[in-house]
Amino acid sequence: MATDGKILREGKGVVFGDIVTGSGGVVKGSVFVALKGERFDGHDFLRDAVRRGAACLVVHKRPDFTHLKSATVIRVRDTLRALGNLAHYRRQLIAPKVLAITGSNGKTTTKEMVAAILERASIEGKSLRGKVLKTEGNFNNLVGLPLTLLRLQGKERVAVLELGTSRPGEIRRLTKIADPDIGLITSVAPAHLAGLSSLAGVAREKGELFRSMNPGGLAVVNLDDPWARRLGEGFKGAKITYGKRGEVRGESRKFLGVRGTEFTLRAGGERQLIRLRLSGEHNVANAVGAAAMAYGLGADLNAVRRGLEAVKPFPMRMALERWRGIGIINDSYNANPASMEAALKTLVEIGAGKEKIAILGDMLELGRESGRSHLKLGKRVARYRIDRLYLLGEQAQQVKEGVLLAGMKEEQVIVGKNHRDIARMVRSQTKRGAWLLFKGSRGMKMEMVLEALKEMGE
Repeated sequence: MATDGKILREGKGVVFGDIVTGSGGVVKGSVFVALKGERFDGHDFLRDAVRRGAACLVVHKRPDFTHLKSATVIRVRDTLRALGNLAHYRRQLIAPKVLAITGSNGKTTTKEMVAAILERASIEGKSLRGKVLKTEGNFNNLVGLPLTLLRLQGKERVAVLELGTSRPGEIRRLTKIADPDIGLITSVAPAHLAGLSSLAGVAREKGELFRSMNPGGLAVVNLDDPWARRLGEGFKGAKITYGKRGEVRGESRKFLGVRGTEFTLRAGGERQLIRLRLSGEHNVANAVGAAAMAYGLGADLNAVRRGLEAVKPFPMRMALERWRGIGIINDSYNANPASMEAALKTLVEIGAGKEKIAILGDMLELGRESGRSHLKLGKRVARYRIDRLYLLGEQAQQVKEGVLLAGMKEEQVIVGKNHRDIARMVRSQTKRGAWLLFKGSRGMKMEMVLEALKEMGE
């Protein structure tokens, strides 16, 4: 049995439907897996799941059968592990080529780029159009990744999966479930330090992708990231490299303003001019990594070009717009030290010759490194010669201290009370032609400053 479980009661159902983990998603014939989370326990919803039509229940607690009608009940040692086992079974049964991407930054963008390329590619003479499964949203953890694989219907030839982590052991388990044919580590940077303790801890965790992959697979190695390069050296199987000195390279980058970035992609002795709709040096790196992954699978550079050029800016991820004569970079989806650095670089590049203003919220989940990381962030802001800085959050004073130590003037740094307070000050102090960067961790919701600013301008 795929779940390694025991049938406590065999119901009337012979063929089951979709596998779900929330009773609200149950339809007639569903298999309901009762997960136990920090704030809920799926076992409390068994009756509701059966009422909605669940034909099979996967549990790790012996249930009260009184209100479970004729549903099949399977008991397992751990329902979360059973969910992963079911997903692995489906992955082996359908047998698509699986491409797995992890990293501290850029994994979602890279995943979207790879999927866009493959939708326009042919492998072994057969088109992949409509045959590519990809991770949707943030379904990249021990629940989301199995649910993604369980969406496989049989027509898919490729699955492009994002692997996320916040504590040790998760990437290893995700890799075992997905059993990838090709793996990519985009970068290793301080992120989720509350669970992973240190940069070395992040590297160990991300490195589990290469360590747990089948040696018969292909590792895509970013030579421009020291940690990713080192992790790639430990992989025993075939490799394809990318970066400034990689087998796949991005050259002659040119900033196109709000229209994005232009660069030349080079691989296998061929070149393609790419007009990317995304801005920032880091997004060129993401594009080159995606190209290397797709190229490693067998996509030609024409498909790579068409796929990359089709990718549109993602909401709150380096999204550029102009509003009332002011340039806006909305990168408020999330933040860690490396992504802050990339965003500041982009602000300086885009805002060259203009007033450059950063509106920054705290970087969360940095554990004991939080204070030090925010102090360093302040020094970076000053180094980039940002004209004005607005700060929000518990670490705002740490950032301000770093800024002042690095030479910015007191009047250039403003700590706000809340989102609307900052929006009010930005509105009164910003002139046409300026460029604004909005960035912070997801919990800081820095997009609310932009929303309030626009409301005030109506």
